[in-house]
Amino acid sequence: MPRRPARGLRTTALKCGWLASALVLSGFFLSACTETPEPQPIQPTTAMAPPPTTTAQPSTPVPPAAPTPTTSTAPTESVATTPAFQELRATLELFSREKLEEGASAVLIKAKVGQQEWTLAEGVLSRERQAVVQSGDRFPVGEQFRTFLAVSVMKLVEEGRLGLDDPVTAYLPGALTANSPVTIRQLLGDAADVPAAGLPAAALNADALLGRVVEQLRGAPLGAVLRTDVLTPLNLKSTEFLIANSTVPDDVIHGYVQLEGETVDVTGTGLPDGISNGGLVSTVQDILAFQAALLWGQLLSPASLIAMKGTVFADYGLGLDHWDDRCTNGFYYGHAGDIPGYGSIAISSADGNRQLSIFMAYPPQPVSPQPSALALEMTGVAQVALNSGCRFQFR
Repeated sequence: MPRRPARGLRTTALKCGWLASALVLSGFFLSACTETPEPQPIQPTTAMAPPPTTTAQPSTPVPPAAPTPTTSTAPTESVATTPAFQELRATLELFSREKLEEGASAVLIKAKVGQQEWTLAEGVLSRERQAVVQSGDRFPVGEQFRTFLAVSVMKLVEEGRLGLDDPVTAYLPGALTANSPVTIRQLLGDAADVPAAGLPAAALNADALLGRVVEQLRGAPLGAVLRTDVLTPLNLKSTEFLIANSTVPDDVIHGYVQLEGETVDVTGTGLPDGISNGGLVSTVQDILAFQAALLWGQLLSPASLIAMKGTVFADYGLGLDHWDDRCTNGFYYGHAGDIPGYGSIAISSADGNRQLSIFMAYPPQPVSPQPSALALEMTGVAQVALNSGCRFQFR
């Protein structure tokens, strides 16, 4: 089953110790909405110059070690920034600096509020090479892959070739135990609630089963289906589905874990059968472009998008998670990704006007079946930062 740290994070993540210090340092306070909320950006009031760019290049190869924080790209701003956007930026800069000091090898961030945009890339591409990370470098998106996969599944539903309440065994005979009641909707939704008896002990995860259903009905590899359904229409040239045993591209950021006291590079692993959470690599820019197009109705019908969002009281939709948007008293939509060595989160307001994507190559830590505490923290930081990008907030 997928490990989704996003579920249940609306309150848990906001209790992280880092957030308390971040709120104090950035001067951030939640207050009741005294006027009509304005999710659109306010008129620029001040112009802010980007900080100087610094780079670090070693003269000789060095062994794997905690990297020295480096910044390869200055924030990109084409318009004057509002005080609220400056506060958003300060919160995220503090988060990046603290995570690098704790041993993360790379942090990538992209934020958009109306016409205001800001991108940050800090750290190194790999601990061995110590090459400065770039804002367009790619990373495994983890469980964010579920949203891409959900689009392909919902397209089959729209064409009448697949039913959400059909049993999985109708399309994959023998993949589950005999007479398994598990449905497509259950796999695409909250897979953690799928009856354990319905899945084989050898355990393909929900994404793997859904991927095989899509391949069966399309008669094509999942990577090709994703290109047709999402990547080519949106011109997401930096997003790619890697097959098992393929060469890892040079611009993929390396991830590390601790195994028996040793730091181990896990880049390119975890791609069984070419259908895995780790199989999709992307950039912070492409992820936000994908989410905006999805929420703007460019990929699916309104009915399909509503189904993906889920009900107001649901913890999770169909391949799409949601969190409280205090700027509108509505919801942010997106997904978190948490796999060994890596964590990411991308969230967007319902109108796609406010967006934030964060990626981190984790400090090396032991592999655990439980969601990483860093994933919980990252999700909470994303909500706090994006909420700070508007003028008024609901309690």
